[in-house]
Amino acid sequence: MAEVSFDALRRVQLAEKNYASLSSLDSGFFKSYRLFLIEQRAGLHKNFSLEAATAYESARKVFSDVVQRREQKILLKALHDFHGESVSSQGLSAEEAALYASFISLFKQYEDGLLSDFGSPSGVERNSPGENTVTVRMLADLPQFVGISGIIGPFSASQQAALPAEDARLLVERGVAKEI
Repeated sequence: MAEVSFDALRRVQLAEKNYASLSSLDSGFFKSYRLFLIEQRAGLHKNFSLEAATAYESARKVFSDVVQRREQKILLKALHDFHGESVSSQGLSAEEAALYASFISLFKQYEDGLLSDFGSPSGVERNSPGENTVTVRMLADLPQFVGISGIIGPFSASQQAALPAEDARLLVERGVAKEI
């Protein structure tokens, strides 16, 4: 797990400001920093000091800036990937991967709704991101979630399922499924 501190958060903010591409984050990045901010706020309620209040407010603003910058980049990445037909949420946190999958799903619904009578742009049929399937065994109970190809689940532990390749890969990477 990476360091959780104001300085580390500031480094992420600077990377997001200075580079057009998304910087790679740990899957638990947002959870860790939400807890960091909650702890700082709780500390203020117990022992208020101007220095602690300033530190909390600075960290909150930097965190908010990181979230907003990454939202913009994820939207652009999803749009680019959708039209380039290479959908991948690699390097995104768990929350961001869900947002990315939602964008892909929305783009697909939007395009399917508008172009259903006319075919895909340029007369080329678009391959759905989920056409190739992979069979996996669930290692844990999973609630219903939005995958790259749409709504998936729920699943119980040890259940087998044939999932779109990209969704299966994400579940395997997160350690909640095993390819069989």
